[in-house]
Amino acid sequence: MSTEIKTWNTSVDPVDDQNGLELMKKLPSLLRILGTTALLVAMYSFLVKGWHSGGDVFRYILMLGHTGAMTAIGLSSGHWLKEGKGARLLLTLALVSVAANFAILGAFIFSQTSAAATVNYPGYVAWSVGSLSTALGVTGLALVVLLPVVFLGFRVLSRSMSSRLAVLFLISNMALLVPLRDPHLVGYMVVVLSLFVLGFSGKTARQDVSARTHEGMMALVLQYLPIGVLLCRNLWLYTPDLFLLTILALTVFFALRQVGMHLEEFPGIRSLVEVLSILPALGFGAGIGATMIENDIFTSELILPFASLATACLIYEISTRARDGVTLYRALSVGVLCTGLLANMLFLGGVLAAMMSAVIGIAVAVYGYMKQQRIVFGGGMLTMSVGLIYQLYYATQIFHLGSWASLAVLGMAAIVIGSTIECHGCRIKLMLTAWKAKYGDWDL
Repeated sequence: MSTEIKTWNTSVDPVDDQNGLELMKKLPSLLRILGTTALLVAMYSFLVKGWHSGGDVFRYILMLGHTGAMTAIGLSSGHWLKEGKGARLLLTLALVSVAANFAILGAFIFSQTSAAATVNYPGYVAWSVGSLSTALGVTGLALVVLLPVVFLGFRVLSRSMSSRLAVLFLISNMALLVPLRDPHLVGYMVVVLSLFVLGFSGKTARQDVSARTHEGMMALVLQYLPIGVLLCRNLWLYTPDLFLLTILALTVFFALRQVGMHLEEFPGIRSLVEVLSILPALGFGAGIGATMIENDIFTSELILPFASLATACLIYEISTRARDGVTLYRALSVGVLCTGLLANMLFLGGVLAAMMSAVIGIAVAVYGYMKQQRIVFGGGMLTMSVGLIYQLYYATQIFHLGSWASLAVLGMAAIVIGSTIECHGCRIKLMLTAWKAKYGDWDL
């Protein structure tokens, strides 16, 4: 009697094993993406859909607890699981929610001002309390939770520069508490905050190597989040204002600048960010011009020069930090400036338009000479020459060339120029030859 022993095939297919390993490697990232999406949707649902039972204070305490819980879980997972990616992600989301917390606290304070009675909010953003003392009390309670969240979050993300960035982040968030809704005042506040954040964070980043890490870059980008919330709140809940849209374009330009400067390890993405920066630069220039027209700030001959100069300055700033296409950015900057100034004289005319072209042209030519950049110098000389020629033409139309004063001026000028050429012709020729050789060595 033979006994047949059957065994299962326990060998593992190398292909299936490899696929399983790849899946296991990708699974943590997929779970983090899923978790992040779930948290963001939960936050959105709470803020927009709202949970109306218990009153606005109770709703906000839930929001505050959500922020504190993300921080606590992030720190706990980093400590017990010894895994940093999930912890940093949770702390980053907690820092993002800090701006939402301050926006709600600002709504509580604003609800106790006289201006709040004249504004009709959608129900899901109408956060209010019964008295100013309650609003301030809730704010004080929230700060007890939010201050550790901010300092711990930036401690994990930016390490050695954490204290400075945490204080800067809190200053920007404090602006959300100010009960102002006037678009012009909010616009001025955003400009001041943007310049302050740009200067302070830029100086901090240059002094600290941790700014070059992914977490350091995220910590720097987060500095613009409260400013973005401040702008979007006014644009969304109040009548859109042209000045505020102009400030929004400038803020986007600053934010893209900040992001681009910290993408040294990703040249392709950095070049894309620099190209995208042209759009807010053009939007800022157009907004400046439209705001001047709407508010009748300057005479019409000055609007196009100021708008084109503002746009040209921002585009030229891109050329100072770009890795690729420096000459193209520089040429685009000069082209925008020259087009604006020449179009101003062509369509509007007048002595003031010609004077602006000459003055700006001289300034640009001097700057190009100092930086030894041919495109900038040539553009400045072109606009200056056209402005001066137009001024002479316009003067002949007013004073008449046949009058004795004009003849006297032209005669004296001709004699002086002729005498100068005769006496110093050789020296002038040598100077021009040397200058031409030097000009050829300049950058484009």
